[in-house]
Parts: sequence; structure tokens; C-alpha cells
Amino acid sequence: MRLQLRGVGNIGTLVVILCIGSGFSTPAAAQSYVPGEILVKFRPGVSQAAADQFRAARGIQLLEAIPSSGVQRVAIPAGSTIAEMVEQCGADPDCEYAEPNYIGQGGFVPNDTSFSLQWHHNNTGQTGGTPDADIDGTECWDTSRGNAAIRIAVLDTGIDGDHPEFAGRILPGYDAVNEDNDPEADHSHGPYVTGIAAANANNSFAVAGVDHFVSIVPVKVLNSSNAGTSFDLAQGLDFADDEAEVISMSLINYPTGSFTINNALQAARDAGAILIACAGNGGIGDADVSGPGASPLTISVGATNDDDERASFSGTGSALDIVAPGSSVRTIAYNTSADTTTTFSGCSAATPIVGGMATLLLSVDPTLTHDEIATILTTTADDRVGPPGEDTPGRDDFFGYGRVNLNAALAAVSVQVPSGSPLAFAVLIACLIGIAWSVDGRTHRERIP
Repeated sequence: MRLQLRGVGNIGTLVVILCIGSGFSTPAAAQSYVPGEILVKFRPGVSQAAADQFRAARGIQLLEAIPSSGVQRVAIPAGSTIAEMVEQCGADPDCEYAEPNYIGQGGFVPNDTSFSLQWHHNNTGQTGGTPDADIDGTECWDTSRGNAAIRIAVLDTGIDGDHPEFAGRILPGYDAVNEDNDPEADHSHGPYVTGIAAANANNSFAVAGVDHFVSIVPVKVLNSSNAGTSFDLAQGLDFADDEAEVISMSLINYPTGSFTINNALQAARDAGAILIACAGNGGIGDADVSGPGASPLTISVGATNDDDERASFSGTGSALDIVAPGSSVRTIAYNTSADTTTTFSGCSAATPIVGGMATLLLSVDPTLTHDEIATILTTTADDRVGPPGEDTPGRDDFFGYGRVNLNAALAAVSVQVPSGSPLAFAVLIACLIGIAWSVDGRTHRERIP
């Protein structure tokens, strides 16, 4: 079996993606450690006198210890290397282990001016909510911040094409409402949604999206009144399933029995697209009657607030798969190039969060299918974070499988290469050896037997 990627313009990015998909395991990033010291732990039963003699014989000096675990931080003699002292100490039968005193780092925190208000990424209680009632964004962006070769189609009111937060990210799209190739928004809903999923990050401006590099395919299926027809949605799906790996639909109240919509959803799934959709804003039972999210062909997303409670409007029911932050979510302001932001509520706000999560998972492993991503998202979601009367163990009709956790989801993907990693060149060279790939110029991704 070989993976065929089509329509990818940047060959460097292309080869890295192919390498990830091949199952080639990349080495971990170079680990730094404190110079001049190591960590030593003695085996149970080693006396204090024996430990003192151990250190004296090697010229190492005790700096401090953790009494409960017995781990000691020690200074090594001048002129000795970390490697030789770790080997020498670790070889002694009294020593359980010796290792460098490694240095880690906090997660990537974008410098966007309103990032501190984006509780859905990192909830510190800044909006009066519960700390850590979030998707753990800052904990995972060192793993991946996205990849421009992955594409997300946002089916909505269109895009604010001149907004700085989308600069360099927009691919050709489609306007199913006016049947032309100019999906410029005439209502704020689409730009709000797209900003949540994919706003530029770390640009000292406005907000950060969930995915910082994914390419955006804007597809206008809603008009200036924020309404759309079944035919326009089907047209939008027909366009998007050839142009993007992930299709995000912050859409509600389409009929569940529409043959036109259901056939279009099935065609998109058959084309390999990953479908993320809104669970509805009608509260109890709405997830089962509000399309397209009610369709089993989609990943249905409900909404939580900053206390990890179900948002009062969030659709519930057997069709609900997962929930994500969707109440007062900070996003871009519409129809302005100024550094201003706004808040946006609804399952429409939760859906693009999951859409961005799906593209981040694909940035790590582009071979993931809709079902595989659904499994990752549901099995890594934080269960029982909401009120015990609603968020019961396992899947329930109020929280689905739980509130999504981006850090856990990315950790569940076996091959991890951070975007922009210095390992990319080494990965590229290694993957060129003995791996055959087929690439053509069309715009679709599929597995070839």
C-alpha cells in the first residue's frame, strides 16, 4: 500500500508528510540538561554510610535530595562529563539508577494580544470559570501547531478575506449561495468560526486558532441572513470533499431526512473527508434532530462553558459524540483589520475547535481516517468533568464521551514531529531512502492499494 497525496505545492512539506505517513519513527528532539550535575538513586537498603562512601569515592557532592523517593541531586567533579559519571555511577551495584538532570519547558504560548482571554485554550479562571476546563492547547503545541499541506473546508457564511488573521492561509473556495468563486462573507458567523479554528498565531495580534498553519478552504453555504438551503449545502459538500481533508460545519436545523444532504454527506465520507458538525443549539434532544450533526456520518459536537458545565443551549441526545468549549469563546472581530476581538457562543463555536483538532491530528499522521480520528477524540476526551447528574461515566447524552482534550489526542498519535522542527530535514533525508511514493497534480488525498 502506498499513500498518494495530490495538490500539495510545497515539496519540503510534502516529503515530511509522506515520511510521517510511512510509519518512519523520528528520533526525539535533543534533550538538554543541567551541566555539572546528575541525579542518583540508591537501591533500597543502602545505608547512609555506604551512600556517603559512594559519593566520596567518585568526588561527587550531595546538593539536595527528595526524602520520599530518595532521589539525590549531586554535583560531579570538575573535568568530568555527564555521560561518564552517569555510566560510572549507574554501574555500581548500590545504585538503582543515575541520569542527567534534564531540562524541560513549558508549552508553547502564543503572543497574540488577546490570547490570555481565550479560556478554551488555557483556562486559568481568567473569565471566572474553573481552571483547566479547557482543551489543553498550550500543553500540546510543542508537538504540532499544524501543517499548511493539510486543508480545512469551513462551510458557513464565507470568510473575511482581508483579515490579517487569515493572511497567507486562504486557498481558492466556492460560494454555493451566489454560485461563483468568491466566498467573501456578508455575515459575521463564518469569519468568527474560521477564526476559532485557524486564526494566525504568535503574530502579536488578536487571537490564536487551534491550528496555526492549516490551509483554509472557505465554502459559502449560508447567505447574509445566516441561512442556507439543502441544495447549497450539498453543493458546498460536493466542492469541499475534493478540496480538503477536514470539513467543518457549524450548521444547525437542516432536516435529518433529506436525501440530498445525506447523499452529499456520504459522498464526502466516501471521498475520504473527515466531517465535523454542530450538535444543535436547541438544548435537550436537539442533537438527534438538528442536521447535519444528527447524521451518524459526522462527528457531532456539543458545547461547554468555562466551568465545564454543559452550555444551556447545547444539543443533547444519542447522536452527540463529544463536547468542546462553546460559550463566550474569544475570536476575531468581523469586517475590520484592527486588533480587536469578540466573543461568540453556540455549538457553532465548539465545532471549529474540534475541526482544528482534527487537522492537527492529521498534521502528525495524515493517513488518519474519519473513524480513526473519531476514536482518538472520543477515547481521549475528559470524561466526568461536568455535573454528575449529566456527565456520567462513559458515554452519555449530555456530554457524549466527554470534553475534548487536544493534548491527550495528540499524544495518542504514535508519530509526532513538531511543525517547524529542526528534525524535519533529517526526516526528509531518511525518508527518501527506500520509500516509493506517487504524487500527481490533482487536489485529492486517497489511499492507493
